[in-house]
Amino acid sequence: MVRRSAPVWSCGSCFSIFHLPCIRKWARSPASAADASDPDSSWRCPGCQSVHAVPARELAYTCFCGRRREPPNDLFLTPHSCGEPCSKPLEKADPAAKGDDAAATRCPHVCVLQCHPGPCPPCKAFAPDRLCPCGKQTIVRRCADRTTPVTCGQRCDRLLPCRRHRCEKVCHTGPCGDCNVLISARCFCGKKTETLLCGEMELKGNLSEKDGVFSCSEACSHMLTCGNHACQDVCHPGPCGECELMPGMVTTCHCGKTRLLEKRASCLDPIPTCDKVCDKKLPCGVHRCKVTCHEGDCPPCVVRVEQRCRCSSSGQMVECYKVLEEEFRCNKPCGRKKNCGRHRCSECCCPLSKPLAQLEAGNWDPHLCQIPCGKKLRCGQHGCQLLCHSGHCPPCLETIFNDLTCACGRTSIPPPLPCGTPTPSCPHQCLVPQPCGHPATHQCHFGDCPPCVVPVMRECIGGHVVLRNIPCGSKDIRCNQPCGKNRQCGIHACTRSCHPSPCDPPSANVDASSSIGGRASCGQVCGAPRRECKHTCTAPCHPSSPCPDLRCEFPVTIACSCGRITATVPCGAGGTANGDNMFEVSIIQKLPMPLQPVESDGRRVPLGQRKLSCDEDCAKMERKRVLAEAFDITPPNLDALHFGENSNASDLLSDLFRREPKWVLAIEERCKFLVLGKTRGNSSGNLKVHVFCHMTKDKRDAIRVIADRWKLSVQAAGWEPKRFITIHPTPKSKPPARILGSKPGVSVTASHPFFDPMVDMDPRLVVAMLDLPRDADVSALVLRFGGECELVWLNDKNAVAVFNDPARAATALRRLDYGSAYQGAAVFLPSSSAQPGNVWVAGQKDGVAATKSSANPWKKATPSEPDSSSGDWTGVLGQAPPSVWRRGGDTVAQVMGTSNRWNALESDAATSSRPVEESKLAARTVAGSTAGPSSVPPVSKMQPEVEVDDWEEACE
Repeated sequence: MVRRSAPVWSCGSCFSIFHLPCIRKWARSPASAADASDPDSSWRCPGCQSVHAVPARELAYTCFCGRRREPPNDLFLTPHSCGEPCSKPLEKADPAAKGDDAAATRCPHVCVLQCHPGPCPPCKAFAPDRLCPCGKQTIVRRCADRTTPVTCGQRCDRLLPCRRHRCEKVCHTGPCGDCNVLISARCFCGKKTETLLCGEMELKGNLSEKDGVFSCSEACSHMLTCGNHACQDVCHPGPCGECELMPGMVTTCHCGKTRLLEKRASCLDPIPTCDKVCDKKLPCGVHRCKVTCHEGDCPPCVVRVEQRCRCSSSGQMVECYKVLEEEFRCNKPCGRKKNCGRHRCSECCCPLSKPLAQLEAGNWDPHLCQIPCGKKLRCGQHGCQLLCHSGHCPPCLETIFNDLTCACGRTSIPPPLPCGTPTPSCPHQCLVPQPCGHPATHQCHFGDCPPCVVPVMRECIGGHVVLRNIPCGSKDIRCNQPCGKNRQCGIHACTRSCHPSPCDPPSANVDASSSIGGRASCGQVCGAPRRECKHTCTAPCHPSSPCPDLRCEFPVTIACSCGRITATVPCGAGGTANGDNMFEVSIIQKLPMPLQPVESDGRRVPLGQRKLSCDEDCAKMERKRVLAEAFDITPPNLDALHFGENSNASDLLSDLFRREPKWVLAIEERCKFLVLGKTRGNSSGNLKVHVFCHMTKDKRDAIRVIADRWKLSVQAAGWEPKRFITIHPTPKSKPPARILGSKPGVSVTASHPFFDPMVDMDPRLVVAMLDLPRDADVSALVLRFGGECELVWLNDKNAVAVFNDPARAATALRRLDYGSAYQGAAVFLPSSSAQPGNVWVAGQKDGVAATKSSANPWKKATPSEPDSSSGDWTGVLGQAPPSVWRRGGDTVAQVMGTSNRWNALESDAATSSRPVEESKLAARTVAGSTAGPSSVPPVSKMQPEVEVDDWEEACE
């Protein structure tokens, strides 16, 4: 709204009123430029698009008549008016009128009203008398109507341009026009008679009937004055000329080189010819006639010349006269860019294709691109109306005269605005109701609302866990845990990370089931342990058929009896009895030593189970060892200077010891405990093993060097970057001559090192399988958890399985027949809630249960069946060590664990029997320090009823 106190500017053409700051801003903007090449020279009015040359900085606040700057704000006057007479000229002269007409049509009066907005009213004074256009009457009218054509209404009767007829129109302004009277007239030669419009004839004024008035474009054929020849000129007015063959007109022969000696009597006498060459210039203007003097016109020029095409790229040899008759064009396209710089000329034989070519005046420019530009201007609504051009398109010249408002309408920008102005940003919140019911947390906007960001609890797409603080509008939530659902084969578990169902595509299900006739194959590697060896089956999943009996190609290392000579050969187990003997012979020929003979009992012994023969060096070393043991000779302490015989390994370990001495000493402590430490309890027959955490290759190499010094067996498993190493002692393991971190002469004692996550594998991820019977079958572990764990065979009877998820390791520990808790060389600190050696089974004291501080109180026990083989109750609960209850001196601990509904090992029978077991064990009570069973409250539930952010604070 324009207030009476605000400075304004009024357009002199459309009289629109704008705020002075707004019009200055508009005049400076590029959208208002009248000339795109010089935007500072002039600008357009946003109302009528009239061009103004006044710069924006010179625009001032004046009254409507323009005589007073900064007019006063008088309540008794029109706003923005000075109160003086307007005095503007009422009308300007007609721009089409010239001379006296311009002075006659110009109003000499000025506006007598008070300074006012808008146009001045028309002049009401009387103008001087003036004749009508035909000049018959005098007309009186007002000054404002002097430019309006007024006629007397009578017949014009003025003489037309033909000078033969008069105008029959009513009195009118302007010329009368051509005469439209039809006249029957003859041509000049008198051969044709036609009806013509009088105004189209060239002759003006009166005509006689004998004279022609137009030309018929034929030969005149009137007899010349000689009386012998007819006129050959085109039908023409006036008399015909004289005969060109008159004796007085012809004085030479036809070629003009020889004068006539004999005088001709009349025009009928022939003109003699000479014996000279004609030598007249031919029409080509280059060559001359080579024919002997002759009568009539010269023959056409037949000299063969090269005719070039328009683009001068090719030519042809033709007769000279054809150069003027026909234009030669080649078929070569131009290919040069047009003036727009984007499109190329496709004209064949273009005259501008040659370098430095220029167009002649008036010729069409083939390189002027005629394709409309059509690009969207910066406003995004209108397209460029120019022809295709180079550079940026000019700004949009359209103007917006409506308010630009936001989506909710509470924020707006008043007009005028250049086209393409973005909508204003609204600071208010969006008013569109959200489909989830939460209030909107984003600002006002156009289009669809963004997803809701209110944190809520959502279940992952695979149904594994319920995640907290998930944005409400999130889709396809994944927990990144292994899927764990049974594949279509019914044997393997899905190893993909959390994903929507199904695990197998429908098309694969149909094809596999139709081809096999039973359960379909899932496509994974079988992974079942082979009967002949401890390696796994590498064939694709085959649920409805046994594993194929093929030769095992897994590389194994064989050695001689003393272990000095080693070689890598394929396992060779399995396959038919009469297998590929040539393949075995070729491998045996490449071995460093022959194989030891085996007893021939009719069975084929695989290469991986045979031994190499010892050589003379092996016998020498064995004799030296026997003599040294017999005479109690200690070898010299070479380790004082080197860590081993291999200089590269010594350099590696020395460099690592200088950089990380604590880490190297930690590895040394674990090797020392495995060799010199005492086993726990009465399980002296169990194999001691330690699993290191995932680490880089240089550290794994250092562990190998240290383990070789202690004569420990080393196995590596896994894939980068999760490759790890396991070590365990052998009968040949013994301390080295120099033990790192110990002083010479001091007795060496081995104690449990403390757990270090940078060195040791988390015990909750390891399941031990020790002292396996000969008929033990670990197919369940390999088939169910093949993609989730790494199975490491220590020897024929002992193995460990390393998992990636503690929950899956707990499930395997609970379901495997021969699984036991892993007891490595490291133990937890005394202040830790877990007892030394085993994080699965809490420490037990004589008839006293573990204290309340040793386990998290909100994690409640889940009873399950006791393990009949070991007599221990083991369990798992998430990431923390479980609590254990003892009852009346019983050594059986309750199993604590969380159920996994995607567990591939849980059968229907186990699932159906669990409620009965839970109902029986729920009556058991937790034993206190001295209280009996009746004084302890029962365990009522396995999980808390509600979910809170901090269960430890809620249960205190």
